[in-house]
Amino acid sequence: MNKRPSPLNTAAARPSRAAAAAGVLRRTVLLALLACVVASFGLTAGTRAEADRPRTFSEQALNEAFATARVLAADATGLAVPAPAAAEMKLQAQTLTEQALLLSGPGGTARQAGAPADAGSSGESPVTYVQALQAAARTNLEAAGRADYGTARLLASVGAGQLLLAQRAADVLGENSEPLQESGWTPVLEESAARCTNSDAASDRTQLRDRPGAAESLRAVLDAEFGAVYAYEVAQAQGGRSIAVLGQTAAEHRAAHLKAGEDGVRHLPSLCLPAVSPLPAYSLTADFFADPSGSLSAMEAALPGIYADLAGSSDGALRSWAIDRLVQTSLAAYSDSRLPPASPGITADPASLPWAAG
Repeated sequence: MNKRPSPLNTAAARPSRAAAAAGVLRRTVLLALLACVVASFGLTAGTRAEADRPRTFSEQALNEAFATARVLAADATGLAVPAPAAAEMKLQAQTLTEQALLLSGPGGTARQAGAPADAGSSGESPVTYVQALQAAARTNLEAAGRADYGTARLLASVGAGQLLLAQRAADVLGENSEPLQESGWTPVLEESAARCTNSDAASDRTQLRDRPGAAESLRAVLDAEFGAVYAYEVAQAQGGRSIAVLGQTAAEHRAAHLKAGEDGVRHLPSLCLPAVSPLPAYSLTADFFADPSGSLSAMEAALPGIYADLAGSSDGALRSWAIDRLVQTSLAAYSDSRLPPASPGITADPASLPWAAG
């Protein structure tokens, strides 16, 4: 009689307590890492209370800017049909799409409350497209005066970019664009007098507790403006009156930067700082003397970022001035044939944002 085979030894297939504990530990670590990633992106689970919460001014401004950018991108695509304008309008559509990505935010708030996913062209004609771009820019620049710090920086940058796009569109479409104002893009809200506290009577040091980053940003602006004055003076001494940068002479640039620096000094008391220009302790690298025009162009291109930082860390009259200068420096930096970025003054690659594929 054949002997019945013994059952398989299943005990060997069971994981040991140590292995089971290790598996639990791995899952716990993975969940913890996922929670950290979600928290870092601001992706929190929605609740009815969150959905019913009134939107702040900054959230409403972002939603409106997002929806408008989406429609403008569709309009630009619709205008990319005539051969002379096709290439430019395709680039504008891409730039406006990138602006929408920047404005949508990590939580997707703007995408949910803004334009529908299939937002289509409003059928704008070339002239109304240019006007719509300028109107969107004005709305964003004005909203930047009231928004919270980070939102103000983004809205001001996007608004400046839309002004640049409007000028380029008017040129390529053969339309007239409205002349741009020199200043006053953002109404100055009422602000209380600076509350300066004496932190050390012996050294007479003062500080502003409400806006700790504004003083550093304004100092960076003054260093950049007075440093530019010095750089253009050196360039004039090296190349005489023949040197030109972005369509203007060195003397014209020097005068503009000197005025901007002097205007900035007048804002120092609002940050509890004395209205004193920085000491002229500037130096230039060997690269500057090898290629003064290229170095000066690079210097002009860096200025929008400095003013975007100031707009995102200040309030009231100082923020209004920073936004005006952000517009002016952006217009100067991209006065040549280069396509302006989606957000002048803010270094960002919209396609690489974690919510871009959402």
